[in-house]
Amino acid sequence: MDKPTEKNKDKAASLINKIKTGMAKRPSGTDKNALVCDILLFSIGFILCRCPLLFGAKPVGLAFLAMIPIGIWSTLAGVVIGSLTIGLDGIVYAAAAAVIILLRAAASSGEVDGFGKRILFNENLITRMAISILGAFITAVYEVLIRGLDELTIFFGLTMIILTPLLVFGISGIFHSEIQLEKLLYEPSPLSLSNIEKREKYDRIYFQISALILIFLISLSFKDVTILGISLSYIFSCAVTLLVAKRFGCIRAVAVGFVSSLCLSVELSVCAALMGLGAGAVFGFGTGYAIVTGGAILCAYSIYTDGMMGLLSTLPEYAIAAAIAAPISKMLSVREDVNTKKDTTGLSEEMVGIMALSYQSRCCGSERSLASAVGAMGEVISEHTNLTARLSLEEYRSIVISVAESYCIGCLGGSLCAKESIRPAIKRADRIARLLSCGEKIIADDINCDTEFCQMAPDIANEINRLVQNEERERFLSSQRWGCGEEYSLISSFVKEVTDANAEERKVDNDMTESLEGVLTDNGITGGTIRAFGKRRKHLIIAAEDDGDKLSSKKLKDGLEAATNLKLGNAEYYKKDKMMLMECEATRKYSISYAISQKSGKENEVSGDTAICYNSENEYFYSLISDGMGSGDIAKDTSRLCCEFTRSACIAGGVSNGLVHMLNQALRGRKEECSSTLDLCEIDLINGNGLFIKCGAAPSYIKRGSSIFRIRSKTAPLGLLKDADGEKTRIQVAEGDRIIMLSDGICDDTEDAPWLLLLLGEDDATDPKEYADKILKQASRHTKTGDDMTVCVIQVGKA
Repeated sequence: MDKPTEKNKDKAASLINKIKTGMAKRPSGTDKNALVCDILLFSIGFILCRCPLLFGAKPVGLAFLAMIPIGIWSTLAGVVIGSLTIGLDGIVYAAAAAVIILLRAAASSGEVDGFGKRILFNENLITRMAISILGAFITAVYEVLIRGLDELTIFFGLTMIILTPLLVFGISGIFHSEIQLEKLLYEPSPLSLSNIEKREKYDRIYFQISALILIFLISLSFKDVTILGISLSYIFSCAVTLLVAKRFGCIRAVAVGFVSSLCLSVELSVCAALMGLGAGAVFGFGTGYAIVTGGAILCAYSIYTDGMMGLLSTLPEYAIAAAIAAPISKMLSVREDVNTKKDTTGLSEEMVGIMALSYQSRCCGSERSLASAVGAMGEVISEHTNLTARLSLEEYRSIVISVAESYCIGCLGGSLCAKESIRPAIKRADRIARLLSCGEKIIADDINCDTEFCQMAPDIANEINRLVQNEERERFLSSQRWGCGEEYSLISSFVKEVTDANAEERKVDNDMTESLEGVLTDNGITGGTIRAFGKRRKHLIIAAEDDGDKLSSKKLKDGLEAATNLKLGNAEYYKKDKMMLMECEATRKYSISYAISQKSGKENEVSGDTAICYNSENEYFYSLISDGMGSGDIAKDTSRLCCEFTRSACIAGGVSNGLVHMLNQALRGRKEECSSTLDLCEIDLINGNGLFIKCGAAPSYIKRGSSIFRIRSKTAPLGLLKDADGEKTRIQVAEGDRIIMLSDGICDDTEDAPWLLLLLGEDDATDPKEYADKILKQASRHTKTGDDMTVCVIQVGKA
C-alpha cells in the first residue's frame, strides 16, 4: 500500500483539529444548563438506538444522530453505548453512528461564521439525509453478510435505507425552526399561529409535527420495558401529556396524549388524550387540581373500558408520572420579557454574525462576472483574429512563380510558349501576389490576359490557392505553438487575481472595525456591535439596543463617513424587540463627465484611432485610447481589438495585473506586423483612486486649478515584442480635476507642442466637449504630421 502523501496528512490533521474545535463548542460541565442538556441528549440517543421498527430494523438512533445540530458528542456516546447493549449487532450500529459523525464533520468542515470561525455540523437537510442513508446502508450490508440474502434481510435493509432519511426529515422541524428551548419553556405563546407571517406559521406547524413524531418514537422505545409490571412507555406518555397541558393547554395535550401512547393500544391512547384534556382545562386553577382532574378522568375511562383490571393497569403509571411532572410543571412559568435578561452585547453580536453570513454569501459579484469576462475576451479575439497568418508579398510572388514553372515543365506546349515568351502567370506574378495578400482566391482570369493565354491557367490557379492556404495555416499554427503555455498561465493569473480580490471584499477589516467602535461610543451607543467588511467597497453592519433614533441619526452617518473617508449609501434597518440592526455600504463619491473628439489624418480615410469611455457595474470609470500602427482599416481593426479586449477584461472588476500581457499575446497571435498603443485611465468612483497604464502612448495631463501634471511613458507599443509591460502611474483624483488624454497625432512630446502647454494653462471653464474640440482645432493648425488625432477630456465631479 502506498504511503499517504503530505497533502493527505495535512487534510486529515485539519479535519481532526476541526472536530476538536467542534467538541470545544459545548459549554463545560460546570454550566448547569449545558450539563442537563448533555445528559438529556445522551439519554435520548441511548433510548432511540434500541428502538426496533419493521423487520427488526433500528433506524431511529441513526436518524436522530444525523439530524441533531448540538450536543453531538453526548448523543453519539448515548447511541454507541446503547448499541453495544443489544449484542453483537450493536457493534455495527455503533460503527455506523461513528461513520455518520465523521461524514457530517467532513461535509461541514468548510463553513465559517460571520467572524471567520469554522462551524461544524451545520450542513443542510439534504446533506444530513444523504449521510444517514450511508450509515443505514452499512447495517443493511452487515445483515446480508451475516444472515444471508433472503426476504427478511432484504426487507430489513430496505427499512433501514428508506426509513432513516424519512425520520431525519420528520424530526428536522424541531431543529430547523426559530423556536429555541428557552423560548419554548418560558416565552408566552411560542406556538401560536395567529398574527404571524405565513412562513413562520408553516415553521411552527412543522415544529409541532416533528415534536409529535419524536415523542412517539421515544414512547415506542419504552414499549417493551417494564419494571414490576409498570410500563415505562405509559409513564413517559402521561408525564409528557401533563407537562404539555400545563404549558400549552388542553388541545395540544390531547394530541400529545393520543400520539405518545398509540404504540401501546388504542384504548390507552384515548385514555391519555382525555386525561390531557381534563388536566389542561383546569391547570389555571393550580397544579394539584389539574393532576387530580386528569387522574379522575383516567380512572373513569379505564373502569369503563376494562373494569377494575383496567384501573389497576393504568393508575400506578399515572401516579408515578404525576409525581414526576408535578415539580417540573411548577418551573414552567411564562416570563414576560426574556430579552431583558439577555446581555445586550451578546444579542448584538449574534445579530451582526447572522447578517455577516448573509452578506458574505451575497458578496460574489466578481466571481459571477468572471465567466462573462473570460467569454467576452475569447469572443473579441475570435472576431479580430484571422485563422491564417499572412505572408509577405515576396513570399506570395515566390509561390506563384514556382507553381507556374512546375506546370510549364510538364506542359506539351511549354517549348512553344518559351519560344514565343508567353508566360502570363509569371509576368502577372506581382498582381497575383497583391490579390493573395488581401485574402482573395485566384481564378484563371487573374492569370490570363487579352494578349496571352495559358490552357493550364485553371490548374495553376487552384494549385496556387492550395499552397498559399497550407503555408498560411502552417505559419499561423507555428506562431501559436510557443505561446499556448504562456496564455494558460496568464488566464490562470487573471482568474486568481479576480477571486483573491473578491475574497478580500468578504473579509472583516479588523483595523477599520476597531476605529469605528469609537464612533458608536461618541454617538452614545453602548453595548452595540459593529463590523466593517471589504477592502475597497466597505460594507458596515451595526446592531445595538435602540428605539430607532440613534442608529438612524445623521450624526452617526457623518461620523462613519468621516472615519472611513467614504460616502455611504442609504442604510437598511431591521428591528426585533428592542434591538435594531443597520446595514449600509460605500457608494460612489465621484461622478464623471467626458467628451471625445477625433479626426482622421487623411481625408476620406478611416481613422486608425479608437477611443471609448464607460462606467462599469462595480463603480469604476474607464477611458481608453488605442492607436493602431499604420493607417486605414487594418490600423482601425487593431485599435478596436485593444479597446474591446480591455473592456471585456474589466467586466470582472478592475484592471488586472496581467491585462497588458494578455493583450500583447492577443495581438501577436493575430497576425504579423500588428501593433497598437494603449492609453488606459481607470478611476475608482468610490474612493477616487486612479490608475494610468501606457504602452507606447502619448502623454496625458491632469489639470487641477492652476497646476498641470504630466503623465508619460517610454514603453513600446503592444504586439511588437514577446514580453510587453505597461508603465503604471497611480493618482488620486479630486473634485474639479480635468484629465486630458491624447493620441500621438496631437503631439509626441510637450517640448514639441508649446501651443498645448499654453492652452492647458489658460483658465477655461468650458464643458468637456467644447474643450476637446478646442484642443483638436489647435492641433490641426499646429501639427503637420498627417497622423490620426484623438482627444478625450474627463471632468471629475461630486456624486
